[in-house]
Amino acid sequence: MSYNYKNEYIKWYAWKENEEKILKELGVSQSQIDELRRYDYDQFKAERRYKTKHLLFDENFFINRAINDILDNIESEALYEYLINTDKTILDIILLKIQGYSVKEISQITGLTTHQIYKKIKKIKKVL
Repeated sequence: MSYNYKNEYIKWYAWKENEEKILKELGVSQSQIDELRRYDYDQFKAERRYKTKHLLFDENFFINRAINDILDNIESEALYEYLINTDKTILDIILLKIQGYSVKEISQITGLTTHQIYKKIKKIKKVL
Protein backbone atom coordinates (compact mmCIF):
# COMPACT_ATOMS: atom_id res chain seq x y z
CA MET A 1 0.00 0.00 0.00
CA SER A 2 1.51 3.31 -1.02
CA TYR A 3 0.88 6.81 0.25
CA ASN A 4 -1.56 8.75 -1.94
CA TYR A 5 -0.36 12.35 -1.65
CA LYS A 6 -3.12 13.90 -3.75
CA ASN A 7 -5.89 12.20 -1.81
CA GLU A 8 -4.39 13.14 1.55
CA TYR A 9 -3.77 16.72 0.42
CA ILE A 10 -7.41 17.11 -0.64
CA LYS A 11 -8.54 15.87 2.79
CA TRP A 12 -6.08 18.17 4.56
CA TYR A 13 -7.08 21.16 2.43
CA ALA A 14 -10.81 20.66 3.10
CA TRP A 15 -10.13 20.30 6.81
CA LYS A 16 -7.96 23.42 6.80
CA GLU A 17 -10.53 25.52 4.91
CA ASN A 18 -13.22 24.51 7.40
CA GLU A 19 -10.93 25.33 10.33
CA GLU A 20 -10.06 28.75 8.90
CA LYS A 21 -13.74 29.53 8.37
CA ILE A 22 -14.42 28.77 12.04
CA LEU A 23 -11.42 30.84 13.16
CA LYS A 24 -12.60 33.83 11.11
CA GLU A 25 -16.06 33.55 12.69
CA LEU A 26 -14.40 33.63 16.10
CA GLY A 27 -12.52 36.81 15.23
CA VAL A 28 -8.98 35.45 14.97
CA SER A 29 -6.64 37.77 13.03
CA GLN A 30 -5.61 36.84 9.49
CA SER A 31 -1.91 36.86 10.43
CA GLN A 32 -2.52 34.22 13.12
CA ILE A 33 -4.58 32.14 10.69
CA ASP A 34 -1.77 32.35 8.10
CA GLU A 35 0.82 31.37 10.70
CA LEU A 36 -1.33 28.42 11.77
CA ARG A 37 -1.75 27.37 8.11
CA ARG A 38 2.04 27.39 7.57
CA TYR A 39 2.57 25.36 10.74
CA ASP A 40 -0.12 22.84 9.82
CA TYR A 41 1.23 22.53 6.28
CA ASP A 42 4.73 21.85 7.65
CA GLN A 43 3.23 19.15 9.86
CA PHE A 44 1.38 17.69 6.87
CA LYS A 45 4.63 17.57 4.86
CA ALA A 46 6.48 15.93 7.76
CA GLU A 47 3.80 13.27 8.04
CA ARG A 48 3.92 12.74 4.27
CA ARG A 49 7.70 12.25 4.37
CA TYR A 50 7.34 9.79 7.22
CA LYS A 51 4.62 7.77 5.52
CA THR A 52 6.34 7.64 2.13
CA LYS A 53 9.71 6.60 3.56
CA HIS A 54 8.54 4.02 6.07
CA LEU A 55 7.15 0.65 5.33
CA LEU A 56 3.39 0.36 5.29
CA PHE A 57 3.00 -3.38 5.82
CA ASP A 58 2.99 -5.93 8.56
CA GLU A 59 6.58 -7.03 9.23
CA ASN A 60 5.47 -10.37 10.70
CA PHE A 61 4.31 -11.49 7.26
CA PHE A 62 7.85 -11.24 5.94
CA ILE A 63 9.44 -12.78 9.04
CA ASN A 64 7.18 -15.82 8.77
CA ARG A 65 7.81 -16.06 5.02
CA ALA A 66 11.57 -15.85 5.56
CA ILE A 67 11.49 -18.56 8.25
CA ASN A 68 9.68 -20.89 5.88
CA ASP A 69 12.22 -20.09 3.15
CA ILE A 70 15.10 -20.91 5.49
CA LEU A 71 13.52 -24.20 6.54
CA ASP A 72 12.90 -25.15 2.90
CA ASN A 73 16.59 -24.64 2.05
CA ILE A 74 18.07 -26.77 4.87
CA GLU A 75 19.82 -29.84 3.48
CA SER A 76 20.64 -31.56 6.78
CA GLU A 77 17.70 -33.75 7.67
CA ALA A 78 18.60 -33.86 11.38
CA LEU A 79 18.86 -30.07 11.58
CA TYR A 80 15.60 -29.68 9.67
CA GLU A 81 13.79 -32.03 12.06
CA TYR A 82 15.21 -30.18 15.06
CA LEU A 83 14.22 -26.76 13.76
CA ILE A 84 10.77 -27.80 12.57
CA ASN A 85 9.98 -29.10 16.08
CA THR A 86 11.58 -26.24 18.02
CA ASP A 87 9.81 -23.20 19.40
CA LYS A 88 9.19 -20.10 17.29
CA THR A 89 11.57 -17.89 19.28
CA ILE A 90 14.60 -19.95 18.24
CA LEU A 91 13.56 -19.63 14.60
CA ASP A 92 13.12 -15.87 15.04
CA ILE A 93 16.59 -15.60 16.60
CA ILE A 94 18.15 -17.54 13.71
CA LEU A 95 16.39 -15.38 11.15
CA LEU A 96 17.38 -12.13 12.85
CA LYS A 97 21.02 -13.28 13.16
CA ILE A 98 21.05 -14.16 9.45
CA GLN A 99 19.68 -10.70 8.69
CA GLY A 100 22.61 -9.17 10.60
CA TYR A 101 21.00 -8.06 13.85
CA SER A 102 23.13 -7.98 16.98
CA VAL A 103 22.13 -9.91 20.09
CA LYS A 104 21.19 -6.63 21.79
CA GLU A 105 18.89 -5.70 18.87
CA ILE A 106 17.38 -9.20 18.85
CA SER A 107 16.76 -8.79 22.58
CA GLN A 108 14.82 -5.60 21.97
CA ILE A 109 12.79 -7.14 19.13
CA THR A 110 11.91 -10.42 20.84
CA GLY A 111 11.62 -9.19 24.41
CA LEU A 112 14.11 -11.78 25.68
CA THR A 113 17.20 -10.91 27.69
CA THR A 114 20.59 -11.11 26.00
CA HIS A 115 21.50 -13.96 28.34
CA GLN A 116 18.48 -15.98 27.19
CA ILE A 117 19.39 -15.36 23.55
CA TYR A 118 23.00 -16.47 24.09
CA LYS A 119 21.73 -19.65 25.79
CA LYS A 120 19.42 -20.42 22.85
CA ILE A 121 22.24 -19.82 20.35
CA LYS A 122 24.53 -22.12 22.36
CA LYS A 123 21.80 -24.77 22.33
CA ILE A 124 21.51 -24.50 18.53
CA LYS A 125 25.28 -24.79 18.11
CA LYS A 126 25.27 -28.05 20.07
CA VAL A 127 22.84 -29.52 17.54
CA LEU A 128 25.07 -28.47 14.65
